[in-house]
Amino acid sequence: MGLVMKVRIPTCHDKPGTTQMVQLTQQADTHTSIILPTVHEVDLFRCFCPVFLHSQMLWELVLLGEPLVVMAPSPSESSETVLALVNCISPLKYFSDFRPYFTIHDSEFKEYTTRTQAPPSVILGVTNPFFAKTLQHWPHIIRIGDLKPAGEIPKQVKVKKLKNLKTLDSKPGVYTSYKPYLNRDEEIIKQLQKKHTEVETVDLVLKLKNKLLQAGRESLPVKPDTVEKLRTHIDAIILALPDDLQGILLKTGMT
Repeated sequence: MGLVMKVRIPTCHDKPGTTQMVQLTQQADTHTSIILPTVHEVDLFRCFCPVFLHSQMLWELVLLGEPLVVMAPSPSESSETVLALVNCISPLKYFSDFRPYFTIHDSEFKEYTTRTQAPPSVILGVTNPFFAKTLQHWPHIIRIGDLKPAGEIPKQVKVKKLKNLKTLDSKPGVYTSYKPYLNRDEEIIKQLQKKHTEVETVDLVLKLKNKLLQAGRESLPVKPDTVEKLRTHIDAIILALPDDLQGILLKTGMT
């Protein structure tokens, strides 16, 4: 494929921010090598979607190294959200510890749940409802519900007080008494929502195109008038998009 990837798998002794960089041996006739912290690219918008309006405050908390708990319904959603928090301050490097999926069996369980000392500078991702009680003394808790399909933005809620955190409640929300230093820029939030929705629309149109092509190739039982109606709706969607996104779809032969 013309690409060489050199990967170092972390050991049990590694901690974030302490691992040495992989040494690269670069030949004179090759392109400049790029060091990637991970081959997995996190979708920040999708991970922050349940608490999108508070993303600027979350950025501040991560930047300041504040103790954070992410409560999610599954290990994958917990891990993705923690990694999204760590990556949201890029290009700055997050130098505190983070655990994408923390359980009661981890060796630091007693240290992190004790109330005799302040919580450490770490981001925890958990799924066990039990943590809603044992970590209630932590200053910042983010509750993430089931992540919605791409392009769907759930109802946003205001920041809640920690005393209102319930064990069996699964509704998304941010629980903290933190007061952000920066005012939320409503215009930027609107632009982000709009641009992301437009990109997701392009993705949806491309998927519909593939379905229509599949129906034609495999002679699926789809009525011709149904196909024609879909094409008409797709054309209307494309005309409502900005010129640059229309260009992308026109290049793919949609119209």
